[in-house]
Amino acid sequence: MKKQTIVLGVIVTLVCSSLMMSGCVQQNGSPNQPSQPETLHQILIKAETIKSVYYEIYSSTTMSGTLKNVTIPNTIVKIWQETPYLKEVTIMGNSTTDTIIERPNGAYHYDTTEHKYKLLVIPINPQPFTGDVAKDLLNNQTIMTLGNETIDGKTAIVIQYSSNRSDNFSKNITNFKMITTMKMWIWKDHGVPLKTMLVTTKGNITTTIDSQYKNYSFSDIPDTTFNVS
Repeated sequence: MKKQTIVLGVIVTLVCSSLMMSGCVQQNGSPNQPSQPETLHQILIKAETIKSVYYEIYSSTTMSGTLKNVTIPNTIVKIWQETPYLKEVTIMGNSTTDTIIERPNGAYHYDTTEHKYKLLVIPINPQPFTGDVAKDLLNNQTIMTLGNETIDGKTAIVIQYSSNRSDNFSKNITNFKMITTMKMWIWKDHGVPLKTMLVTTKGNITTTIDSQYKNYSFSDIPDTTFNVS
């Protein structure tokens, strides 16, 4: 009888220990349980923390409609950003067509005839800073998340958004509604674009711009990159 009592006590102790261990695992979370996927907000705010970045945009543009099929030459845009400084070099074909440097006191354009930078009087719209892109997307109420894709070994979340607005020409004689749809592949690791597809329809003309964002570098950029002297 004493032996049976001892055995029963051992069994009860083992069961209690097992239940306690089970309770601890449930409380702390199972190590085999998959972690929750990042939200779009969590991915985008990573871009706001980027201090400096270099990347290249390879774009192709096609137009169709009443103008028949038109293909615009491919372009490459090289961008150096270190807030509040920015340098943008546009290459079309085999030649550099434009160089812009944005500084706190204004934007400078490189004059190829005089071989020097000149302060621009008319405002320009260079590539927005990565943090500003993220803020705009976070405030966009029309975004739809389409899923995940892999581009060049990088995992991206795919989103799409659109806008409609009317443009009036010839003193309101003709009214065209312009419909723009943007599809964007955002790199999950850094919250920056890897690919975009912009489709704009105005009247009978549809313009499609496909862009690939490549050769990202998040290293410090030398100050001399933004010199205009």
